[in-house]
Amino acid sequence: MQYIVKPHDLQWREDYKEYAENLPFLYDHREEIYSTPEYFFTPLPYTIYGLKHATCIGAILKAFDRGAPYRVVKEDGTIELIASYAGSPMTGSTSGVKLVVTGNVVEIKRFTSGGFLSIVHRMAEGFHASVEPFRESPFTLHDIITKLKSNEEDSDVSA
Repeated sequence: MQYIVKPHDLQWREDYKEYAENLPFLYDHREEIYSTPEYFFTPLPYTIYGLKHATCIGAILKAFDRGAPYRVVKEDGTIELIASYAGSPMTGSTSGVKLVVTGNVVEIKRFTSGGFLSIVHRMAEGFHASVEPFRESPFTLHDIITKLKSNEEDSDVSA
């Protein structure tokens, strides 16, 4: 499935932008990523507070599979994916970026909430339960996105 990313006003590094805009696509291809260690252990373009392991694409996708708070499915079929978050243990405030996926349309939005330490604990718990010991991947996230899109195009042509 090809996703349409609505324009957004967020400014970020190019590698993070590519990650956020392709996250639903990567989620759709998670089984291929899970079964290819070089893909699974590709590092994310950001770090997550409270994790003792390096963060990789396979681990975030497994955390999405575990559900809330990373992935929330609404009654209307809309899916929200947390692309990143940060906050303060002192004030408890949390802010971040979420992707709201409705069909093939992706909206990238900022969010704020309370309960920072609770969110960190639940997210770290999800990661620790789903990540294998970290290995270094020879690929970048851009490499994986390019390979998966190329494979998808090749299968469309042969069908």
